[in-house]
Amino acid sequence: MKTEKRCIFHYPHPVEDKPGIGSALRPNKMRAAFENIGYRVDEVSGFGAQRKRAIARIKRNIRAGVQYDFVYSESVNVPTLLTEEDHIPRYPFLDFSFFGFCRKHSIPVGLFYRDMHWMFPVYREHVSRWKRMITLPLFRYDLRMYRKHVNLLYVASEPVRQIVPHSATKPLPPGGQAQFCAEKQQKQGVLRVFYVGNVMGVYDITDFCKAVSQTDNVYLTICTPKSSWEQMRAHYAPYMSDRICVVHRSSAELAPYYEQADVFCCCLQVSEYTRLAMPIKTFESIGYGVPVMISEGIAAGDLIEKENCGWVVQNTTEAYAALLARLRDDPAEVKEKTTNTVAAAPDHTWESRARQVVEDLLKLNGNEG
Repeated sequence: MKTEKRCIFHYPHPVEDKPGIGSALRPNKMRAAFENIGYRVDEVSGFGAQRKRAIARIKRNIRAGVQYDFVYSESVNVPTLLTEEDHIPRYPFLDFSFFGFCRKHSIPVGLFYRDMHWMFPVYREHVSRWKRMITLPLFRYDLRMYRKHVNLLYVASEPVRQIVPHSATKPLPPGGQAQFCAEKQQKQGVLRVFYVGNVMGVYDITDFCKAVSQTDNVYLTICTPKSSWEQMRAHYAPYMSDRICVVHRSSAELAPYYEQADVFCCCLQVSEYTRLAMPIKTFESIGYGVPVMISEGIAAGDLIEKENCGWVVQNTTEAYAALLARLRDDPAEVKEKTTNTVAAAPDHTWESRARQVVEDLLKLNGNEG
């Protein structure tokens, strides 16, 4: 008799306990989310030798009659065969054969496919030809193996779903944590904005910085890695003012900045690639109850509009400045969006994403729970 709910969490890399970037944050949060909704999680993660031992243990469990509801996997942003520390493919069949084994034992497999960056010109622009000669065939190999061994392929957004060659795909955006700040009152005639992330490439926010500098009584705090800022400091220098502050903090240190912010900025450079984007920090902001200002043309903007928890704005200095001035002078509009954001947050937690996975994969197995 089955006495507890159990699942398998797979990630072909070590799961960081204190992740510093979004791509490392997601597997950490999803693993914890399954535990938080009542699952005992048997984990297959780490480098190849560690995964091999974990897989052997789980196979023994399955053969002994242990029942697992599903396998949930998160991919990394390199091909699966190159996930060893030195990128030598010592275990080329380990992970995909394990998926096949689970499916033969009626355990459905769901996998979140992290990144389609290799399909876009930005990859050719930033990766050398010889590296592309190795990685591109292996990225395509991953997709072939997913079609063969994965029941349901999760992706970040609906636009990604439309380009991934897999018969069963579904959006599974990032989540957040509903940890609302104490109710705050926007200061009359003042607007405080918070930005978290990189500040180069598609994350270049110089247009937004220009708009802030041109708009009286608007204050911007930028939280970005110190290495990125040192590299880009001269680039930003002409667009800075005494109302723009730059800090370098980890994810665990951001709560005071969200508490002070009236609005969160997700104003990125729009490209073919960012049109697919669902930035994790957008959902983190929703979790804190801070409404989001997001550039028109980013996939997450559709959700912001649907939930009415922010503003989708044209990606120009003039449009940013006009919106900032309006929000500075109309605290009621900001308060309305804040109320909507707080109401939407419980539907966009990591636990809500985990529950979606459970519902989807149990249905595939003919078990409604």
